[in-house]
Amino acid sequence: MPWPSIADFTASVQTPDKFFEDPELAGGRAERHPVRGTPLVYSGNFAAVYPVETVGGRKYAVRCFTREVNDQRERYGHLDAYLRGVRPDAFVTFEYKDRGIKIRGDWFPIVKMAWVEGKRLDRFVEDNLSRPNLILDVCARWRGANGSLRGLNIAHNDLQHGNIMVMDDGSLRLVDYDGIFLPQFQGQLSPELGHAQFQHPQRNVNDYGDYVDNFPALVLYLSLLALSVDPSLWQRFYTQENLILSKSDYTDTANSECFRVLRNSPHPTVRYLADCLERYCSMPVDQVPELEDILNGAPVTSPGGAPPSPFRSGTQAQTASPIPPPRTAGAGAQTSPSPGASPRVVGGGSAYRRLLQMGPSSRTAPGGAASAQPAAAPGQAAAPPPQPAQAVTPTMPCPQCNRANALDLVYCDDESCATPLYPGNRVCIHCLDSIPVNGDFCPECGARLI
Repeated sequence: MPWPSIADFTASVQTPDKFFEDPELAGGRAERHPVRGTPLVYSGNFAAVYPVETVGGRKYAVRCFTREVNDQRERYGHLDAYLRGVRPDAFVTFEYKDRGIKIRGDWFPIVKMAWVEGKRLDRFVEDNLSRPNLILDVCARWRGANGSLRGLNIAHNDLQHGNIMVMDDGSLRLVDYDGIFLPQFQGQLSPELGHAQFQHPQRNVNDYGDYVDNFPALVLYLSLLALSVDPSLWQRFYTQENLILSKSDYTDTANSECFRVLRNSPHPTVRYLADCLERYCSMPVDQVPELEDILNGAPVTSPGGAPPSPFRSGTQAQTASPIPPPRTAGAGAQTSPSPGASPRVVGGGSAYRRLLQMGPSSRTAPGGAASAQPAAAPGQAAAPPPQPAQAVTPTMPCPQCNRANALDLVYCDDESCATPLYPGNRVCIHCLDSIPVNGDFCPECGARLI
């Protein structure tokens, strides 16, 4: 049977009670264009997305596929099972429905996804060019969001400005999971190649692994950081299909005007990342290092110099920062730390808890001796010595019975409850935000976790 067109889907969603099997969608209403009065539709790589509001006040993004993908049901099923209990904050809830929408008497699949009320990344940047600190904040959050995917050994497979939404509170949401990579998909061909303005110039259908996001993740991070330093790059290089870098820049780095500008940036980290990206453009796709490994070798700006980079808080500065080595060939390979890079904190759960339970350290005077208390004035009683701070053991409340549980537990300690505590059974020691149990990076502040 012929696959429906966008016009077919648009005609059907105008009367949802007749063409949706899902009762919530069937009782809803497709959002309309304010002038034409027709249903709003957002077209993607191989899907049309319709915002639908339900009687209960909920809003969904209904993805209708514009071409047949044979294993789409299995792919979404695997993704839902894989993320159950460890869904990163950047992912939104979704349901795949085989009998989703009826066209000419036949049923076709849809994905019912929670609607994300936010701005596309490029729209957010354009609206905040005069507020570099906001762009810098999103840059740091992007590091965390990307890290949460890498910590779960998955790849979005189409990282680009149109698939990243910035919420009102600055947090990020990823949309469009049609081509996502999971470990069980290893060895398959990639169902899509992603947006050309963000992808490695040598990428093809054989490049499908957890490494495939490394190149676009660096492109996005470098672009945001560079724009926070020099907003004029937007007017010079933005084309509505990119942020500042394009496919033509990756294929001819030597003659790229954008690369030339980035290499001469006043910010040392921008210069360093531009050098990294230029080098990786000529490497095989699977040898591009992870973003975090690249950032571990980035220079730290000194006080009074260029604006600080939005990462590496609390780490040691480098004077020489060589470009990190490429990945070992093969999906899932890990790179070694770059020479001169700051050591990573390692340790098990007990070390993690000790860090959380540390009280404030005593202030020491030059030479290492503890500072003395000021002498009491004549006729006054000596002040009592300060009492050591009491360490507070952090806990995580059970979402079912509210019992205070130790952070390393996976199930509630109350045997009559035993409710799973994930994804909120860990807390970032840097920003104290709840984080997924399997994540290696905080999705809010971008810190590497132990």
